[in-house]
Amino acid sequence: MATRPVTTTATPDAPDGSARYNRRMGKHPPKSHPIAKRPPVQPQHGDTVPSGPVSPAAHAPMYWECPVCGFLSGNLTLADIASICPSCGATGVKRRTFPNDRLRRLDERIRRYFAEGEPEIVVILGAAFLEAILEDILDRIMAAHGADVAIRRTLMDAQRAIGGRIGHVFPELTGVEFEDIAEELGFRDFPKRWRTLRSQRNDFIHDSPFNGDVPEIGNVTAAEAMLLMDQSYKLFVLVNNRFVADGIKSRDAGGT
Repeated sequence: MATRPVTTTATPDAPDGSARYNRRMGKHPPKSHPIAKRPPVQPQHGDTVPSGPVSPAAHAPMYWECPVCGFLSGNLTLADIASICPSCGATGVKRRTFPNDRLRRLDERIRRYFAEGEPEIVVILGAAFLEAILEDILDRIMAAHGADVAIRRTLMDAQRAIGGRIGHVFPELTGVEFEDIAEELGFRDFPKRWRTLRSQRNDFIHDSPFNGDVPEIGNVTAAEAMLLMDQSYKLFVLVNNRFVADGIKSRDAGGT
């Protein structure tokens, strides 16, 4: 399958990386995009955001990946090479684990700082973690649709701002805006809460006398960063299975 051209012109970081910003700037996702035409995928059982207060997990979750189609599942049975991949039917192949070692080490470090009562470090590193996992999923989507390493590196270098990656790169690659797919998959409030966390992180790091008083980062904000990390795994696994696993199957089948 030919890789869909993606505009690599850098755009300014959107104030909130939102769909509203994209519409105001005239950046509508292409209606004819092949992925945009696919039927909605319902959230897997237990992957919706809980309505009541919750505590951060003690450690990062473990998912297993089918190396044939890229499908991710937290079901332990997929770790067995004799099991059949529910997405492509492959069997007899060793499954990889997700998140990768780099993200897992960062996750462990952030959780240690949270346990030690270091909210400022938790928020700074937690925001960095969310940006890293977004970069990982964007890279996986591009690879699934045939983009080589050079193309992927060029695109990500041209779009370093997180707002540009969410508001421009993601809809260009998938045909849907990030807010829309998050809501469809059961994580409607995730984009807004993520924007708030980025704003809090940026206000703290770039504090200046011209900005007035900046609220201190405390345990409540740190706990929110941890919860966003926990939910990001579930959300991005669903995004992966929608746009990576489906993309590889479509490419192998000679689809467009």
